[in-house]
Amino acid sequence: MGLIKFDHYTKTIAIVRNHKCSTTTMMSYVAQAIWNADPNEIQHFRSFENNAPGVYNKSRYFEEYKKELLSSDIRIALWRDPIDKFVSGYYHTMFSNANKNLWKTPPGLTNFLKDFDYYRHNPNVQDHCESNTKRLGTDQSVYTHVFNYKEVHKISKLLGVPALNTHHRKDNTIRVGPTKTQQLRIKQIMLEDYVNGWC
Repeated sequence: MGLIKFDHYTKTIAIVRNHKCSTTTMMSYVAQAIWNADPNEIQHFRSFENNAPGVYNKSRYFEEYKKELLSSDIRIALWRDPIDKFVSGYYHTMFSNANKNLWKTPPGLTNFLKDFDYYRHNPNVQDHCESNTKRLGTDQSVYTHVFNYKEVHKISKLLGVPALNTHHRKDNTIRVGPTKTQQLRIKQIMLEDYVNGWC
């Protein structure tokens, strides 16, 4: 899902689903607000489609759902520091339980970055290692609320639901922060975020 749009009391709310920016938690809060969903269940396109009327746009990029977004009363963006977002996407696509069978031998971060032009053609990598800009657009002023992913709890307050602990996807991978050289390469890949202020 690229965009979640629904009526809540007297307002129409639209939230862009920007992967690796607490969107699993965000979707739980929305589901709790709309149909009193169990906070321990992971939500997905089908659960929204089956449980509540709304627009659940499956498009991948901002320009594809821009019109739906702009026609909403409340427009919410969740973003994350580009380096952190990319590294989280790398670990998710290479090592998470959901993706462990995609790669015979997952590359280390250095080789992933070196060969990123190859890996970026994989739809899962596209989804999770994409820039904030691709998902949110170049202009933050189109949003009524812009939250860093660590502020996802503010969405629960906005929707009037408790900020309960929600189910998170977990893996047992030991994560190591990127080196200075790796950070420079990631900044090149995510350059548009630095140009557009998503950093």
